[in-house]
Amino acid sequence: MRLLQNIAWNFNKNSYNSIADFNQRVIEYQLAIMKERACWKSDEIVIDSPIIDVAFTAWIKEGDLAKNENLLEEGDFFDDAEDSENGYFQAEIKARLEADNDRNFTALELLYKLDEQMKSKELGDHIFFEGLSEEGETDGAVPLFYMACGS
Repeated sequence: MRLLQNIAWNFNKNSYNSIADFNQRVIEYQLAIMKERACWKSDEIVIDSPIIDVAFTAWIKEGDLAKNENLLEEGDFFDDAEDSENGYFQAEIKARLEADNDRNFTALELLYKLDEQMKSKELGDHIFFEGLSEEGETDGAVPLFYMACGS
């Protein structure tokens, strides 16, 4: 299953005063990029689960993981400086997200939480959100999604 694949967004370091401000910026961005094909439905329930895991690729330094993140890399990932670029390592990361209502995620809440998650990450030129694909489950029943980002 693919989610939000028709939504245009770019991850950046911008801060928003509220989720409503973020939503307004998403609406403006959809219209600017997608024109008449814009189809942002902020209140649509896109995941009917209170907790999800999202895997993605980013460049990080040792110690850069957020509290809700785990590395999906094996072994002593940060030990070989030759695998880094200016101190950053390209890593597969898994983040656990929890719905505010303890039931499900709307398109707005999900994109907002993904945007907040990515603010502290170095993405290189892969800043454009390309949707989520369901990859199965982790921890027994927690849905796992992979977030694609492109340039």
